[in-house]
Amino acid sequence: MSFDSSAARRPRVVAYDSDEFQQVVDDIPEALRGGDGMVCLFVGASHEEKQEGLTKVSASQELNLHRFRVPNLIGERLVETQGHLREAFDHAGEDAAVLFFDEADVLLDPTDAEDADEDDAALSDYFFDRVEAHHGVSIVCFSSNEYADRLEGHDADVVVEF
Repeated sequence: MSFDSSAARRPRVVAYDSDEFQQVVDDIPEALRGGDGMVCLFVGASHEEKQEGLTKVSASQELNLHRFRVPNLIGERLVETQGHLREAFDHAGEDAAVLFFDEADVLLDPTDAEDADEDDAALSDYFFDRVEAHHGVSIVCFSSNEYADRLEGHDADVVVEF
């Protein structure tokens, strides 16, 4: 896994269903209480593994989990999508929830529309800026390392490889 060399820090890479993953799970309540937040990437998980991972993350501490399918948050216009994302983060901020964003690959896949490059970059930057600024815990799910490797200029605390 490679990240932008200009990034201030490197993420901790852990294997799912390992002692290191359990330590990440155990650190979540402190990240919520401390207000520093935590950004986790789930990479390469099957549907069943995502479900199992989310159960482990939320069940042990009885945490409030907000789950979003990123494609459902995407609107026809950039401002529409930003509004949907703002609502998701604002709602979760009210109760120190864990945010889970599934199918985030769509944020890094180019679209065919005119001005797509500019809009795509603005959308992914907006999303990841909000994820990094969130004072709770955000889990962003990608289908493969290819997507996580394209997060230039954005930091994750932990990458969980399935």
